[in-house]
Amino acid sequence: MSINEDFTRRSKIRDIGRWHINQFVQQVADSLDSDTLILDAGAGECAYRRLFDHCQYKSLDLAIGEEAWNYQDIDYVSPLHQMPIDDACFDAILCTEVLEHLEWPRESVQEMFRVLKPGGKLFLTVPMSHAEHQVPYDFFRYTSYGLQAICHAAGFSNVTVTPFGGMFTRWAYELPDSKNIFPSHRAPQGGYNSKGLLLLPAKASVHFLTRVLQACLLAIDPLDKTKNFPFGWGVVCEK
Repeated sequence: MSINEDFTRRSKIRDIGRWHINQFVQQVADSLDSDTLILDAGAGECAYRRLFDHCQYKSLDLAIGEEAWNYQDIDYVSPLHQMPIDDACFDAILCTEVLEHLEWPRESVQEMFRVLKPGGKLFLTVPMSHAEHQVPYDFFRYTSYGLQAICHAAGFSNVTVTPFGGMFTRWAYELPDSKNIFPSHRAPQGGYNSKGLLLLPAKASVHFLTRVLQACLLAIDPLDKTKNFPFGWGVVCEK
């Protein structure tokens, strides 16, 4: 199956937020035994499937988030709060950058608890800092305490919430948005936008400066010891 947006191989400087998520998912994959039955809940194009070749991988998605994505390989086309899956089926569930897109996040986490076997684990990532995306299907951002409350209410125990970087990582992640002040050099109706073309040298300079500043911010991120305003969070909890 072809993947139209393979974000699993992006470098840290190109996509700081996704790099942290990719590292988290790789650690999850490395921690699972062979033949673990895992559900990728909100799988999109199943970009992470290759990391779970040693497992029995199943995917679920409502297939409405990104029009450009290829959803043909989804095993269950369904909302997460009403999964067509029997109780206590899966050994593990992976859910990356999905909870913010759900109108019923608490109910969805309760469903994940239901379909997990006793002793099964949920591996979850969510953003705390992110521009609106996949609109209009973008509803929430989460704190560590909100995540703990949702997971505990669903019945999970041993809930561990880990920040993805600190304040400086978040700044480095958000910095490229500054280029959005420049108009595109391409016109919406086709052809070129003359104003955008004239500003291309300035845009290129800002792009270079952004990369330099990002590298500096990432270098000093260890100075943030509290890490209470990261890009996002990784969660591990157990049924």
